[in-house]
Amino acid sequence: MTTTILLIRHGQTDWNAAGRWQGHRDVPLNEMGQAQAKALAQRLADWPIRAVYSSDLKRAAMTAVPIAAALNQEPIFDPLWRERDVGDFGGLTSDEARAAFPAVWAAMKNGVLNPPNGEGNLELRARAAAAYEKVWTQHEDEMVAVVSHGGTLANVISHVLEIPADSYGRFRLSGNAGLSIVSINEKYGHHLALLNDTSHLAQNGLQHPLAEETAQI
Repeated sequence: MTTTILLIRHGQTDWNAAGRWQGHRDVPLNEMGQAQAKALAQRLADWPIRAVYSSDLKRAAMTAVPIAAALNQEPIFDPLWRERDVGDFGGLTSDEARAAFPAVWAAMKNGVLNPPNGEGNLELRARAAAAYEKVWTQHEDEMVAVVSHGGTLANVISHVLEIPADSYGRFRLSGNAGLSIVSINEKYGHHLALLNDTSHLAQNGLQHPLAEETAQI
């Protein structure tokens, strides 16, 4: 038996394009993001997906709705799949956050930042792991899709790969609307089968030219 979980990052927002930290700020998809969601929905339309889960934030919900519609389903919204609460970093670019909170930035180790008045990395890892466990245990031997956010999905993948919670950034989910796949079976256990594939965007000319620079959460 194999359980397959498709981990999907939401499409692009104007704040992604500007390199701004979003967190729980409820920013909708822009025109590019909506086109990215449509391209991903077309790619997945004939996959045997039994359920579509999503963060309840607009950018994830707007990505999940066309995917679920292509499968004749309704998305299941769960706040466990929300992005990290980035606290005082919300709305700032990384350069602005570094200037406003130099001590916080200087304390960064192994890529781990803990924004003031936000959700700590250990808290995020625990929530992401709980969301992941909830989905896969309810869908054994099925394929399901989850639409979430860069920070949350990175922590799910780190959990699967057993990367310590205090060591962030061993891989990147650059750009938007990328697809990662986790498979679970008796032979290999929980393992990463695909990381941040965006071929559905490249085929439609929808990959942002500055994807590396727009990977803010």
